[in-house]
Amino acid sequence: MPLTPEQGQQLKNQLSAQIQNLPAEQKKAAQQQIDEMSDEAIESMLKQQKSQGPQKPVFRAVVEGDVPSKKIDETKDAIAVLDIRPISKGHVIIIPKSAATNAKAVPTSAFALAKKIAKKIESKLKAKSAEIQTESKFGEIIINIIPIYDKPLNLSSPRSDMPEEELFEIQKKLAKSQKPKVIKLDKKPSKQSNLVKLKRRIP
Repeated sequence: MPLTPEQGQQLKNQLSAQIQNLPAEQKKAAQQQIDEMSDEAIESMLKQQKSQGPQKPVFRAVVEGDVPSKKIDETKDAIAVLDIRPISKGHVIIIPKSAATNAKAVPTSAFALAKKIAKKIESKLKAKSAEIQTESKFGEIIINIIPIYDKPLNLSSPRSDMPEEELFEIQKKLAKSQKPKVIKLDKKPSKQSNLVKLKRRIP
């Protein structure tokens, strides 16, 4: 029985969702391939995937490190990564490490992490504020942190593809900094060695 245009588009959307975490160039090529596929080919491909066994849900794959992500922060209960199709610059999603199928199952520490990152977005990216909103996606509840710069935004606002280089730059600004440790290692030994030399010269 032939698919309706709506069913065909729905199947294409399912396939598009599976390629969201690919590197930009691969994703673009895969998306083009999906767009050009006939409804019958799409249906056949999805049937083949089902026969090969269940695929790991995309957020589980991110949490377990099976797909690359731009990690910002992590706690024992949740992981914060940059959204690769952001609503605005610095859009972060927080994924509970144990899949949460309803809002009550999201650990309170995940919301605390969201507030911490929202403050960091305001200071490091000069956002006016940051919207914290939960969303049900791929059968799981995640937390979105959407930076607000000049106009109100929400989960219905349009998304855009962001170049890999820009995502890396934002990640560098928002991710946990290791600089204080480096400064301690660089500066202290030289001061100590100077002090030791001075002490030896005094007698």
